[in-house]
Amino acid sequence: MVVLNKPGVLGRVAGHIRHEGWNIKRLTVDESENDPDAAGTSFMEIDVEGTHTKLAQVMDRILNLDCVVSIAMIQNGEKVIRRRAQERIIDEAPQEKIAKVPLKKENTFRILAINPGSTSTKFGLFDDDICVLSKTIRHDSSQLNSFGSVLKQKEFRRDCIMQSIKENEVDTASIDAIAGRGGLLKPIESGVYAINKKMLEDLNSATAAIHASALGAIIASEIAASLGVNAYVVDPIVVDEMDRNAKLTGMPGIERSSVFHALNQKAIARRLALQIGKPYENSRFIVAHLGGGITVGAHHYGRVIDVNDALAGEGPFTPERTGAVPLIPVINMCFSGEYTQSEMIEKITKNGGMKAYLGTSELIEVQKMINDGDEFAALVLDSMAYQVSKEIGAMAAVLEGLADAIILTGGLAYSSRFTGAIKKRVDKLAPVYVFPGEDEMLALASGVLRVLQKKEKAVSY
Repeated sequence: MVVLNKPGVLGRVAGHIRHEGWNIKRLTVDESENDPDAAGTSFMEIDVEGTHTKLAQVMDRILNLDCVVSIAMIQNGEKVIRRRAQERIIDEAPQEKIAKVPLKKENTFRILAINPGSTSTKFGLFDDDICVLSKTIRHDSSQLNSFGSVLKQKEFRRDCIMQSIKENEVDTASIDAIAGRGGLLKPIESGVYAINKKMLEDLNSATAAIHASALGAIIASEIAASLGVNAYVVDPIVVDEMDRNAKLTGMPGIERSSVFHALNQKAIARRLALQIGKPYENSRFIVAHLGGGITVGAHHYGRVIDVNDALAGEGPFTPERTGAVPLIPVINMCFSGEYTQSEMIEKITKNGGMKAYLGTSELIEVQKMINDGDEFAALVLDSMAYQVSKEIGAMAAVLEGLADAIILTGGLAYSSRFTGAIKKRVDKLAPVYVFPGEDEMLALASGVLRVLQKKEKAVSY
């Protein structure tokens, strides 16, 4: 396909494919050359493995994305090219045209999903599980820092969302529910939680408010109150279903915590379960979320009974975290007088891993180094894959060697070199499935949709 060079285009296109539970076998992106649509575009080629009877429907939805120019579908040697009308392509000139959101269809639920990040605020509008509007509002770091704390950014981010909704001519009366990203709450079971007073109190605490994810539920609650609808969070990062054997550390007073990419891990596990025709609650999966942080979870009949806490320094090293390291040298560094407590924490959580070795946490830059013959860059990437494989092996032991599948997901899963290095070490343990990227917005909307359709009950926090 020919796509516009817009932020997030890769994730948006891949998200429609992943939503069907299809496996992306290969994905490449190249700059356009000698093409009438070449200005500001790239070629994207995707090899998928899925239900061919639904291919045309999925391509119709992708063709409706404002970042896609044309699609050529090839199956059994036959090629069909489809091109969207030129007037529907968003102008890349300084003033962007606004894509009108379609009217909500009858018997459809419209859900607003909100996902604040450290320097951006994402939101998506879903009619059932189809995204009709997706926006990433990027914020200048200096502007955010001027607020002094994450919680003081609330009004600014909320107003950014509401302004964008107004600009896109969304009828707010059509919104049936709001989903917000869950923050550092107290440990809870997996599920869809109605946002209540107690949750908001905990999210406003000093512990929870250290990360922008706390704003997801807070902003969702305020917007929901103004619209007279309910607000929810889905599988926040503190989902704790760990086996009691997984809690002890060997040091009384310190217990292992369950802090991981619960939202994406659970959503992808459910998607694969649907694809292979086996209920998630009857399955044993090992799910590796491969992103800036890497978490590997053992999914045992619908519960994550063990998972590494990447934020606290467990598991493999990652693009920006150290992972598990020998403790005595770290203790010596702490008492050397060269580092403050906050500097040591940043060294472990933000400036470690691939970034510490190579000066970048961006996979695409590391792959360029490797292509240019940098042998050390290759060693770092391969070592990270090696450590992920070890963690998957550990989770295979947690599942007593009986895993139905191993799932690789997250941004790093776009790298065939990286996933290939993992596969060759673990594919004898169980079949390996790759779902590149993550779609937390869809996961949020899908969770709330299950509640609205009465397929699942909302839990009280």
